[in-house]
Amino acid sequence: MNKHLKWVINEWKRYKSLVVIMFFLTILTSFISSVYPYLFKVLIDKIDFLQKNKADYDEPMQEIYRFIWVILGIGAVRLVTSIYPAVRAWINMKFEHSLRMRYFTDITEKDYKFFNKFRTGDLVTRLTNDLTDFPKIAWFLCSGIFRAFNSLVNIIFIMSMMFFLNWKLTLYSLTPLPVMIIVFYLVSTSLEKRYSKNQEAISSINSQLELSFSGIKIIKAFDCEEKYNRFFDIALEERYNTEYSLIKLQAGLNLIYEYIGYLGQIAILFFGGYMAVKGTITIGTFLAFYTYLMMMIYPMLDLPQLFISGKQAFVNIDRLEEIKNFPNENQRFSNEVPVDRFDSLKFSDTSFGYQEKALFTNLNLEIDSHKKTLLMGEVGCGKSTLISLLTGLIKPDSGEILINNINVDKLKRDDFLNSIGYVPQDPLLFSGTIHSNVTFGVKEIDQELYRQVLETSQLDNEIAGFEKRDKTILGEKGTAVSGGQKQRIAIARALMRKPKFLILDDITSSLDAENERKLWVSMNKYFPETGALMVSHRISTVAYADEIIFINKEHHCFKGTHLELHRNNPQYRDFIQSQMTNGKKT
Repeated sequence: MNKHLKWVINEWKRYKSLVVIMFFLTILTSFISSVYPYLFKVLIDKIDFLQKNKADYDEPMQEIYRFIWVILGIGAVRLVTSIYPAVRAWINMKFEHSLRMRYFTDITEKDYKFFNKFRTGDLVTRLTNDLTDFPKIAWFLCSGIFRAFNSLVNIIFIMSMMFFLNWKLTLYSLTPLPVMIIVFYLVSTSLEKRYSKNQEAISSINSQLELSFSGIKIIKAFDCEEKYNRFFDIALEERYNTEYSLIKLQAGLNLIYEYIGYLGQIAILFFGGYMAVKGTITIGTFLAFYTYLMMMIYPMLDLPQLFISGKQAFVNIDRLEEIKNFPNENQRFSNEVPVDRFDSLKFSDTSFGYQEKALFTNLNLEIDSHKKTLLMGEVGCGKSTLISLLTGLIKPDSGEILINNINVDKLKRDDFLNSIGYVPQDPLLFSGTIHSNVTFGVKEIDQELYRQVLETSQLDNEIAGFEKRDKTILGEKGTAVSGGQKQRIAIARALMRKPKFLILDDITSSLDAENERKLWVSMNKYFPETGALMVSHRISTVAYADEIIFINKEHHCFKGTHLELHRNNPQYRDFIQSQMTNGKKT
């Protein structure tokens, strides 16, 4: 079975009942539409017969009245079937919502390699533009297919009626059909290629926009507005060219199909008119044929449109499946072992590198989760990578990461993630309130814990100075607060989960010495059992650490207290001396 057809069927299975309703409404609507011309044909022929024969009108007129009532009754049923387009549109929305949520969930599970390959703007395009409206996936799954099915059923009913009325005239009217099929097959491949290029151009535009707005400070600081405008202009020109090429091809197709439909009308007028004059067919039959042909023009256009829109939708399907099927090396957690305690973290013969360049090779390191451990080393030595490995953001190339001597891959995912509080080096805040950001990962809010968390992160006094207190809106990525305030909100967010172990990636870079001191005093007061692994270049942070892990330029790890490392490790002494000499207060 064709992979795209299989994909469509799998999507339909999610909404079986709605698909069945659509089939029923489609057939009912088509049947009602096809009956009308035949009833009018009978009515016109009856009137014509009465007129020519000058018969007694009383009894025949009763029959005509009955026909009129039948037509009115069918009209009433047609009012009910008029909801058909609205039902179609509603199901389009159901498919769109379902697809967007599923593929968004897939994206959130991917590792760093995925986000290195796919740009933000491209992903936004695939989850928005590729799904919405004509001729995108959600539209195609319901409206696209069922409009074509409606057209097919219309054609079947109409042609059945036409053959029933006069088979010769029916054959005359169908002579343009092979031409339509030939034209479609000649242009289908070209249409698919042009549409694919157009979607790529749209992704490029969205990526350029995302880069422009997220990097606007750098653009302005380097006075590069004009240069960046040129970049955007080039992307826009590519989008214009691809879309214009696509529109020209579609316009040409529509024009050809329309004129082919007109040829069928001319055939009916010529041959049907001649047959009516000769008396081979009645006036009612001629009018019914002409009405049926007019009814067939748009269905005849809709059928090839299914293949055209299908080609376009299949491009979008492939783009969605590309992100879904991208290999995810970070898939872990078999959910076998619960995490009821958190005693130790170990790297066992762990190796990891970027782009085939080794960073850590056969690393063996144990971290006591009840202690406060400071991670230090030169820029680029691998401190953030070590933290990313621990938090599961990246997966080692080989070896194991053990929690309580159990491979992290065997742990229950929720247990593991709820046991760790993580504060990244560059904290990301959401555009809600301070309160919603602090309580982001919490289902039930403990007000006493909330108060302690605000005090520990030194946010309580800050919030008191805001007019709306913790209901203050932070703005996009926390633009309404300072760098230090963002860092403290991120710390509060991590503590609100009552983690067994904290991982802090260079958080003191946005905290002054006094706020750092208050942070650790409050941590010891309210969270005495919570261990921490903290990255810092600030020498004063050594005073708050139970032990230190030092990573040298060769990415080798050394563990001990400050005094032990200072006495036994020359590279550590040189590092400390360089920090003090350069006057780095981080």
